Amino acid sequence: MGIEKVIPKFADLDVFLKLLPRSGTGQSLTAYQSLITGVKKNANDIGPDELHIVMLDNGRSRMLAHPLTRQSLACIRCGACLNACPVYQQIGGHAYGSVYPGPIGAVITPQLFGLSKAKQLPYASSLCGACREVCPVKIDIPALLLHLRSEIAEGAETPMRKPGERFAFRMYSRMWSRSRTYTLSMQAARLMQRFVSRGGKIGKVGGFISRLVPPLGAWTEWRDAPVVAPKSFRDLWKEKKK
Repeated sequence: MGIEKVIPKFADLDVFLKLLPRSGTGQSLTAYQSLITGVKKNANDIGPDELHIVMLDNGRSRMLAHPLTRQSLACIRCGACLNACPVYQQIGGHAYGSVYPGPIGAVITPQLFGLSKAKQLPYASSLCGACREVCPVKIDIPALLLHLRSEIAEGAETPMRKPGERFAFRMYSRMWSRSRTYTLSMQAARLMQRFVSRGGKIGKVGGFISRLVPPLGAWTEWRDAPVVAPKSFRDLWKEKKK
């Protein structure tokens, strides 16, 4: 078992035996539980002669030492965050590629196995905060996700972005950080979307965009995007002020 499973006293077990089923399934008690008292005290007693408990660290001490990530170890594996997460509801648990799925898995897996092996998981979240609201032990999962994203962006343990990706983000930053180029790009998008949209959606439901070369074709093969609004908020505000 992981070192985070240890509690200070046997009396504290009562709290967790009630907290876990109520948070996970809404039940009063878990379906099963085992209390192992240890080795037998006398030779004639029934019980094991030896008892071995294997406690795993595997990076948990590193998580515990950090003032922010240490709260990850407070998880009781109730699954409440999984039930509340809109991303998990859409993609399921197998998509996380780990024994720890859902929002808490997106936090724990990169810390245990390394950011380079699970760098996609911290981005598998809309940061809506539903996981934080339902967590019985009050783990601030959105804050942990943002922390891991910042570490990935800094590139301390992950490989550098591909040249094409760096170029795309550089152009995106230059265009959309200036009001004039942002306005021109939105005007161009409103013009071009006429050929690739139908029923207020851009994707496979209309036009030919699903048959374009990647990445547009791959993106719209399984999902749709809303069309760009006919008028920007700034234009609507100017009209309202007249």
